[in-house]
Amino acid sequence: MRSSGVVLAALALLALTALEAAGKSAPPGDRPWTTPDIARFPVASIAMLPPATYDGNAEASRLVEQAVGQALRGSGHRWVSPFIVRDVLLKNGSDSLSKAINAKLLQDPRVDSLDAPRLSRLFRARALLTVRVDEMERRELEADQSGRPSTSIQLRVALVDSTGRLLWTMASSETMEGAQQDPNANVIGVKASGLNNTPVGAISPAPTYQEVLAKMCARWTEVFPKRAAPDSSGAGK
Repeated sequence: MRSSGVVLAALALLALTALEAAGKSAPPGDRPWTTPDIARFPVASIAMLPPATYDGNAEASRLVEQAVGQALRGSGHRWVSPFIVRDVLLKNGSDSLSKAINAKLLQDPRVDSLDAPRLSRLFRARALLTVRVDEMERRELEADQSGRPSTSIQLRVALVDSTGRLLWTMASSETMEGAQQDPNANVIGVKASGLNNTPVGAISPAPTYQEVLAKMCARWTEVFPKRAAPDSSGAGK
């Protein structure tokens, strides 16, 4: 028992040292990963594919791509927007190609080594960023319910180079709550139910998807791989 305790203490110390070396731990709800040899794979341009959704919700896809684009646009890369990607896909395979890519991303939220070279050439980009929407839900309360409404979002993101090599991933989730709702406070009406009349208070709305996405994606700015600055030392001359 004593020896096992020593081992556990040593492991805890190693974990603490690793966190200190990393600078700061990821916020709760985020699980980022970057390949250790990221410097060996310089990427100048990234094509962001339209976010994959399980229900084909075009509005959800639009909101997610806007939030992700806003958060990562300062990375220093040349970005090929989802708008351009959609246009290229339509010109090179009608709507069937977009649906095929969406179906694959629902199984695995990254582009594999079979599709990456072809898509990279198609979009003229050195890397591909994909996003899968695992959850996007607003939980509103009825007018006669007490509690807090909430909005929850879960996303999985992957960055691969033109060969399909995985460079960076992020599994991220965020839940925001609205104001406390009490149907007995600030009564604005009465709900008739059976033999009783129930007072109804003001409805507290759940946070918007835009609010939750902005808070979530803003955290990615510091952990997303930045484009390396060109070597100006003259060492390569």
